[in-house]
Amino acid sequence: MQNEQVINLLTKEYSIILATTPQHFQSVKKIRKEVFSSKYDMSPNQLESIGFIYNQEDKQSFIYLLKHNQTNKYVGTVRIFFINNKTDVQQLPMQKNGRVRDIDLLIKTLPLIEISRAALIQNLPHHKKYSRLQLSALLTFRLRIATRINFLLYPCKMIFSIMEPSLQRILKKQKVNFEPIGDFVDSCGIKKIPFAIQREKLLQDTEETMGTITRHYLKELCQNPDSFWEFIDNNPYLERSDIQLDRICQLFKEYGDDVDLSLLLGEDTVF
Repeated sequence: MQNEQVINLLTKEYSIILATTPQHFQSVKKIRKEVFSSKYDMSPNQLESIGFIYNQEDKQSFIYLLKHNQTNKYVGTVRIFFINNKTDVQQLPMQKNGRVRDIDLLIKTLPLIEISRAALIQNLPHHKKYSRLQLSALLTFRLRIATRINFLLYPCKMIFSIMEPSLQRILKKQKVNFEPIGDFVDSCGIKKIPFAIQREKLLQDTEETMGTITRHYLKELCQNPDSFWEFIDNNPYLERSDIQLDRICQLFKEYGDDVDLSLLLGEDTVF
C-alpha cells in the first residue's frame, strides 16, 4: 500500500493515457527521440533508421503515455507489444535476429506480451516535495502500473521483457520478480538480459505495492470507457471479446473499490 502523498502524485498530479490519436503518437515519438538519443548516443535519424522511434511492432501494441496534469505535458511512455492468432508479426521483438532463441516452451500459449520502449524524460516538471531522482523513480513505478492494468484487461500467459540488470533489481524491490531466460544481449551498445514472468505471478506479487493505484485507474476507465473501446474496435488484431473491461466494471458495481484480486483475475484462476 502506498502512502497518501504518493497515491496523490500518481493519480491526481500525473495520469496515464492509452495512445489512440495521431497527436498521442506524435508525443510518443517525441519522447522516444529525446530519451533514446541520449541513452544510446544516437541521432533521431539513426534511431528512426533502426526502428526505435516507431515501427511495425507499434501497430500491434498498447502504448501508454504518462501526463503531468497541471501542464498537460507528456513525460513518459511504455509499449505493450502483443501477439495473438490474428497479428501480422508472430515473433516477439526479443526473438528477432536470433537474440533469444531458447524460449519455445514459454511461447506456446497465445496471447503473448513483451514490455518495451519504456521512456521517461529527464527534464521533469519541478516538484516541491520530491527531488528529481525521487520523482523519476516514482514515475518509472507509475509506468509499470500502466502495464499491470493492461494485464488485467488483456489476459495472457507469459510476459517478457529485455532490460538492464540494474532495472530488474529496481523492479524486484517493487515485487516485480522477472526471471532471466537467457544470456546478455547487445541492444545498441547496452548489455541487457531477457526476462519472463507468468502473468498471474506478477499480478499477485505486486498486489500490495500496486493494487490501490491499479484499482483507481480501472474504476476511472469503467466510468469513461468510450475512447478505450474505440481503440479496440479500430485495432484489426483485437476484438471486444478479448478484453475483460465489462467484467471488471461489473465487479466494481458488485464489490466496490476493494474488489479482490482473485475476482479481477477471473474465476478460473488457480492460486
